[in-house]
Amino acid sequence: MLQTSSGHGREYKLNTAKAEFFDAHAESPWAALEYSPEEKARIRQAIQSLPSLHGQTVLEPGCGTGRLTRILAEQVGPQGRILAMDISSKMVQKAHRKVGKLPNVHLRCAAMEACILPGEEVDLVFCHQVFPHFDDPQQAAKIMAGCLRPGGRLMILHLIGSNEINDLHRKAGTAVARDMMPDQQELQQMLNRAGLDIEKINDAHDHFVLIAGKGTVPGAVQTTT
Repeated sequence: MLQTSSGHGREYKLNTAKAEFFDAHAESPWAALEYSPEEKARIRQAIQSLPSLHGQTVLEPGCGTGRLTRILAEQVGPQGRILAMDISSKMVQKAHRKVGKLPNVHLRCAAMEACILPGEEVDLVFCHQVFPHFDDPQQAAKIMAGCLRPGGRLMILHLIGSNEINDLHRKAGTAVARDMMPDQQELQQMLNRAGLDIEKINDAHDHFVLIAGKGTVPGAVQTTT
């Protein structure tokens, strides 16, 4: 399913400091606790903005402790699959305890930038609170786009806005201090280079949602702030 690779003409090494940071936070409330009712409502709204996930194959980079993985597994049903990964071995261990027995969930400890995925088999890539943490977001976008089927989509979802994301990471003063969400123009250029067209961006103080399609008909980007 998910394999690691030295990758695409370039050696990709796991960011050990960042992996250790997330290992150390595997028990933190933001990683371990279930979503609040407000967070669940925001996630449900984001999922409802997509076509039905029933029977679909979903790639979930940065799955953490499996909180969203469980929700996605319910959405795709027994005929679907969730391919979930994280660079934190301790987060993946917790995810195994939470969702590892679900037959439609496949978990790996891996970095998105160094993964080989079968081409054109994924219907949706769901990046929940992970995109700024990619060491090489352009390479990650290239791999995610490459594994999407024509008409497949990438969703980037955060439960705070981009300004809040960047401020939070800057103030962390740790391995994630430079993990910034790119601005809209940079994101558009990055995703276009990967072969994706942005369909929607909604950036508010309490959420950030981006939907991009592969092989969809380009049109005016729906932008909300």
